[in-house]
Amino acid sequence: MPLPNVLFSLNAPSEHLSPLDGLAEVRVLNNGVAKAPREQILREIRDCVGFISQGEVTVDAEFLDAAPHLKIVANAAMGVDNLDIDEIRSRGIVAVNTPSAFAESTADLTLGLMLDLTRRISESDRHVRTGEWSKGMEPLRWEGTKLGELTLGIVGYGRIAKLVESRAVAFGMEVIHCRSRFCGGKSERTLDDLLAEADIVVTLVPLTEETHHLINADRLAKMKVGSFFLNVARGKVMDEAAVVEALQSGHLAGAAFDVFEEEPIVSEELFAMENVVLTPHIGGASRQQRRSGRMEAAADVARFLRGEELRNDLF
Repeated sequence: MPLPNVLFSLNAPSEHLSPLDGLAEVRVLNNGVAKAPREQILREIRDCVGFISQGEVTVDAEFLDAAPHLKIVANAAMGVDNLDIDEIRSRGIVAVNTPSAFAESTADLTLGLMLDLTRRISESDRHVRTGEWSKGMEPLRWEGTKLGELTLGIVGYGRIAKLVESRAVAFGMEVIHCRSRFCGGKSERTLDDLLAEADIVVTLVPLTEETHHLINADRLAKMKVGSFFLNVARGKVMDEAAVVEALQSGHLAGAAFDVFEEEPIVSEELFAMENVVLTPHIGGASRQQRRSGRMEAAADVARFLRGEELRNDLF
């Protein structure tokens, strides 16, 4: 009897999907480092019972219509905003994600962006690369801001936020946070109070109806003049145009983005701003955590095929 087919949407080493050895015929789309065209994915999924992606593929009615044999969808990612959960559930298909696999890497990136922004690392790198430094020393030009004298406000208080907190404390920062349900802890604030108090605000919340445009023009106006804003959550958590305007007006001293509202499209105004750091959604992109995320997603698909309880069932 032939093994069931499982499709993985990106090019990855076979060992990363080894939990499925002997249980499924795993088909990996080899497009180098590029995302596979949707048309190709819709062709390849037709005879598959399982689908694994890193959250880069939208699984909606169109996708499911092309996959009549599909039984399980697995995100090797923390987020699930690429999944039409209601549509998937209505068809009796199982969905899983990997909620903890990329937390360490995303926390590392968050601190990296804070250091880059406050110490002007990317800006000064460009200064050297373009030959400007060779025209003369400007020792007073590159004064940045010491992290240890700043207050970090974290919007959200899940796995990544707690890891960011521990790293920031090691730098000597004061850390405050807010979450959807106020519990009144010593370091907890309402969102408005956090925005008014923090020198750096970082968003670390999932994208939901409630968090869509959570950081908008009104909320940005509540932030300190000269404060910094970072988004490493999801692009639509912020109103990107409003953030651009706050940067242009000087209300924000700088910003860093790993995510954007309409990825991979970025507001053109940001490209000319020296006080902005831009990365292409690389929060979880460490080799170690990519491997563990894929292994975890494949392991849940393997459990499903064996009829066992799933570790990260979204339903």
